[in-house]
Amino acid sequence: MENKTIFDNISELKDNLKNYLETKVSYYGISAFEKAVRILTAIASRGFMLLFMFLALIFLSATAALYIGSILESTELGLLIVGGFYLLLGFVFLAFGKRIFSPVIIKSLVNLFFQDDNDEEK
Repeated sequence: MENKTIFDNISELKDNLKNYLETKVSYYGISAFEKAVRILTAIASRGFMLLFMFLALIFLSATAALYIGSILESTELGLLIVGGFYLLLGFVFLAFGKRIFSPVIIKSLVNLFFQDDNDEEK
């Protein structure tokens, strides 16, 4: 057996500790990158979903405005009614939107950020 001095053991301990810390820093860097990519992917996919829903809403709104206009025999009045509805809806969202959407968005982002690797396998 090799006879090591205490200084050799301390030097070996120092090297092991340095390697451990470098590995830990690398792990946390990779983990942070993975979480950032997961969040950006979720934001991008939800953004595209919202874009397509917005486009569908535009066409449905135009159809509703033209239909209401044909019933009232005035296209302008149909457009005015649909526009007034969206204006009213905008004021409601302005008044209550932060209370409604903020907790949902925060909870969603927290769940994405703190999702374990074990949860991904399920």
